[in-house]
Amino acid sequence: MTKQYDVLAIGVAAVDDLLYVSSYPPSNVKVSVTARERHGGGPACTAIATVGTLAGRSAYCARLGKDDLSIYIERRLQQCHVDTTHIIRDSEAAPYHSSIVVDLHGNRNVFYDASMFKPVTCDNLADSLILSAELILLDHVAEPALTEIAKKIRTLGVPILGDIEGHSESALRLADLVDHLVVPLDFARWASNSVDPADACAYLAQTSRTTTVVTAGSDGCYYTSSADSSITHFPAFKVETFDTNGCGDTFHGAFALALARNFSLDHAITFASAAAAVKASGGGRRKRGWNALPILDDVILLLRTHSDNRTGSDLLERIAKVGASTLD
Repeated sequence: MTKQYDVLAIGVAAVDDLLYVSSYPPSNVKVSVTARERHGGGPACTAIATVGTLAGRSAYCARLGKDDLSIYIERRLQQCHVDTTHIIRDSEAAPYHSSIVVDLHGNRNVFYDASMFKPVTCDNLADSLILSAELILLDHVAEPALTEIAKKIRTLGVPILGDIEGHSESALRLADLVDHLVVPLDFARWASNSVDPADACAYLAQTSRTTTVVTAGSDGCYYTSSADSSITHFPAFKVETFDTNGCGDTFHGAFALALARNFSLDHAITFASAAAAVKASGGGRRKRGWNALPILDDVILLLRTHSDNRTGSDLLERIAKVGASTLD
C-alpha cells in the first residue's frame, strides 16, 4: 500500500517573535535590539516544515483557530509545502506565542505563552489519517503528553518518532511508547541522571525501541539501535554558525523523513546532521528562522563540500531521490 505522506506531525505550533541583540544582557539593563523578526516555530511544526522544504510528503495536525497567529502559522506551513488540511478548527485555540532573545553567538532564551494552545485528542484523529503516513512525529514540551495518541498509533502499527523535551513522568511514559526517540542532551541527562552523553544514551536505550538518539548541539549526536547496542558518536559538521534557533527541530524533521524513506540509521543520522548544519549556517549568514530551513540541494552541497568517510555516493544518490513522487 502506497502511503499518502512520508511524515505526519502532531504537536506544538508556535509563532516566534525574535529579538536579536549584540550580546546577552544581565538583568536590569537596557539593550538595543539589532533586528526584529517573526517566524514559525514549535518542535513538531518546525520539524514538519523541514520535511516539506526537503521535498518530503508532509502533513500537520493541530487544533488552531482563525486568529492572526493561527492564520500566520498555517500560511507559513503551506509555503513550506506542508498539507494543512488536517488542522482542526477551534475558535478557542491558537499556537504558542514565543518571544525569543538571541545574541550574536546564537545564545537564546525563549519566553512562551501556551495559554491558548489546545492539544489534539484521539477523537480528533481518524484511523485513516494515521494509516496514511509512513511515520508519525509526536513532540512533548509541556503537559499534557500525547501518550493516548501514541497508544492509538501503536495499535495501528505506524512507527512513531518522539521529540521529547519536557521533564516529567508523562514524558518518560511517552518515550516508552515511541519507536524512534530523539531527545536533547538536557533531557537525556535529566532522565538518566548521567552527565556523559554516551552513558545517557545507553540508559535511554534500555527498551525495545528501534532507535535512540541524543542530540548535543555543536558536539553532534549519540545514537544506538536495537540491532546494535553500541553507542556511536557522530560529530557535527563544521560550519560558520549564524543562528542555531530551530536546529534541533530541523534535525528531527530530516531524520523522520530519512526513516520514512528507509535510509539506514547511519545514513539517516548523516542526512539529519547535514540538514541541521545547513540551518545553522543561515545560507551564508543571510537567513534566519524558517527562511533558513534546508532544501535538498543545500544538503547535497554541504555533504560534497565536507566529503569524508561519513559521506558515500550511495547516500548522495538516496538523498537525490527523496523528491520523487513515489517511494522506492
